[in-house]
Amino acid sequence: MHIPQELIERCKKAERKAQFELYRSCYGWMMQVCLRYQNNEEDAKDLMNQSFLKICDKIDQYNSDIPFEAWIRRITINTAIDQYRKSKANRAHFDVEDLSESYWESKMTDVNMAETEMNAESLRALITALPPISQKVFNLCVLDGYEYGEVAELLETSEATCRWHVHFARKKLQELVKKTFQTTESVII
Repeated sequence: MHIPQELIERCKKAERKAQFELYRSCYGWMMQVCLRYQNNEEDAKDLMNQSFLKICDKIDQYNSDIPFEAWIRRITINTAIDQYRKSKANRAHFDVEDLSESYWESKMTDVNMAETEMNAESLRALITALPPISQKVFNLCVLDGYEYGEVAELLETSEATCRWHVHFARKKLQELVKKTFQTTESVII
């Protein structure tokens, strides 16, 4: 995705037509990021719209030395983190032993079992089967490349807890991939 500098300049002048053009240009790409942080499309759209409002509001602060796509991505991820912090439901602590096999089986309903090869959509569905906090930490550390220390600070937890969530998520995803795709092969995630 490449956004012309001329379009960015028009958005800085708060031209509605330019903002709409920017929205259309970024929609698909931003939704992919949002879908990694939300469990359903409706919440992802809400996150995307909130992110875009922040982008339009802060576009005059954009520094052209930084790639525009990276700037948008950072705002979108930070908005997802802000939503997480505000949500009391996602703050629930859980005991791994309490997560029975039926919990994981119920989460698998989103996955198309007829798939014979792994694709981005089925991987996303598997990731959404993780507990919310493990999902967020996995997305930030593994998919978005944040360091454990950064994630710990953003989510107001310890670095060791972040490492545990990534380890737990990888292990659970490996199990889910094997189960979903009926494979006995070793899966690296």
